[in-house]
Amino acid sequence: MQFLTEAPRAHPPEFNEPRCVEVGHGFAFEAKATEAPKHLREFQLIQTMIPVEGGQHCLRLLKPLTLKVSQQLRCEVQDWGIEMDYLEVPHLPREIARRFLFLLGAAENEQLTEKDQADLVRISEYVDFRQFSVDRSPPRYQEGVMRSNKEQVIVEWHDGTRESLPWEAARALEEVNVGERFAAHVKLGKDDKTIAIERVSLLGPAADLSGEDWSAWPTKS
Repeated sequence: MQFLTEAPRAHPPEFNEPRCVEVGHGFAFEAKATEAPKHLREFQLIQTMIPVEGGQHCLRLLKPLTLKVSQQLRCEVQDWGIEMDYLEVPHLPREIARRFLFLLGAAENEQLTEKDQADLVRISEYVDFRQFSVDRSPPRYQEGVMRSNKEQVIVEWHDGTRESLPWEAARALEEVNVGERFAAHVKLGKDDKTIAIERVSLLGPAADLSGEDWSAWPTKS
């Protein structure tokens, strides 16, 4: 876990320190607080990537998390519904991942409590949820035809769409000849663009299966 930096404060006087209070018309008096502040310190987490599932995926944070330390040295993560002893702070990334996965699972199963639902709404402002969903989505089985493998690798998918593949994905089709049909499991990114291809199978020349009815196939998107 990366270091925590203290969040800036506009007025950081010591608790119960006398301070001058102006009431207008030139009158002023000294006042003291009657209660200790709820939190001693506030920190912001520098870390912007929270590992999930053993580091296979990450939560990308869109803004810093705020950690509040109480008089009893209990730490609360603002908006996340997480509270822990200050000695457990090194495990904070794990607790953040656990809280997110719990709320995500409860939402998918329609088991959110009213409090959890409120937390999830607030948490959604911190996490790049769309990117997390893309990263975590499984590859899809697709079939296509290799149309070009020279300067650009262009494939025609089973729904008739053509796509120029990025090199990172195209290299998986090294053994596919132009005009040849293939099947593969395809990982899609944002805007349904192919970002990875795996488990490639050769299906023979496209002409061999030209009479196949594609109408029952789902589209690539």
